[in-house]
Amino acid sequence: MCNLKKVKLLNRESSLEFLPNLSDKLGPKIYIKRDDEGGRGGGGNKLRKYERIIADAIDKNADTLIIAGHYQSNAARELVGAACQLGLKSIVVCKEMIPEQNPTFNENGNALLMKLMNANIIAIDKEDDFQTEMERVAKDVIKNGHLPYIIPFGGSNLLGSLGYLDCANEIIEQFRNVEGKSPDYVITPAGSGGTMAGLIAGFAIAEKPTKVIGFSVLHKDKTIENVVTHLTDEIIDNIKPNSDLKINFEINTNFVGDGYGIPTESGKKAIGILAELEGLFLCPVYTSKAMAGLIDYIEKNKIQKDETIVFIHTGGMPLVHAYYNQ
Repeated sequence: MCNLKKVKLLNRESSLEFLPNLSDKLGPKIYIKRDDEGGRGGGGNKLRKYERIIADAIDKNADTLIIAGHYQSNAARELVGAACQLGLKSIVVCKEMIPEQNPTFNENGNALLMKLMNANIIAIDKEDDFQTEMERVAKDVIKNGHLPYIIPFGGSNLLGSLGYLDCANEIIEQFRNVEGKSPDYVITPAGSGGTMAGLIAGFAIAEKPTKVIGFSVLHKDKTIENVVTHLTDEIIDNIKPNSDLKINFEINTNFVGDGYGIPTESGKKAIGILAELEGLFLCPVYTSKAMAGLIDYIEKNKIQKDETIVFIHTGGMPLVHAYYNQ
């Protein structure tokens, strides 16, 4: 069994909100899980993951958290905010991963927020290997008398993924209170895999029939399915070993578009629809592509009008500002 200790980065459960106008437009009853709200550094889904990861770092007496990312990384921005809150040092090892969208792309959005938090950003060449460079930085941290802790990519290891087992349990209870049952579907962006894996494992362990559908925003091949399956199995083996649980999920890789961080036309349309109908903002990198997938599934009757849906809003609203010209 892994260490289940947590630090408190979230003050409460994120809200589950019904989207009446979007539901009227599309047909099914659609709810949104607001993991974009709350927490330091601007909020977002990584804070759930960091509650156990940072607890592990503190348990190992680390005082410096090291993460890899690009200049518009939600994960890096949220980690810097969490470190500020907890009085820890943080270092972001940065390289360009997204084709530059406008002249101020690396200075706006998440990059601006990290600058305001006085983030320690170490720039590396885009050809450099993240893991190698983080290990090099960690050695320098030790030389300077501090103890480093390297954060896994996207917070998507076992400890991080357990944060979304927590989320699944929240949804089960919240949805029971409003609908008297579990949702038919939970929809999420799928990047590094931990969010989706935790959700799948959570519903499986609770023995609920909810199907988790992930729309890939990073991988166009079987990589994401392999990552999610491995993490899901690892969670279940740790929480409910030797069980024969039914997992219910689907991963779709058709909405990535031209690549990670490159907006799609269907994603931009989804941003406009949710903003106009509900006053909620999706991001061009993650949630817009998942919402575009959800809209497509409803229009093609892969999800029926009488079914219920929870959409996971993983955050990333600062990215809207970085992509202002699109």
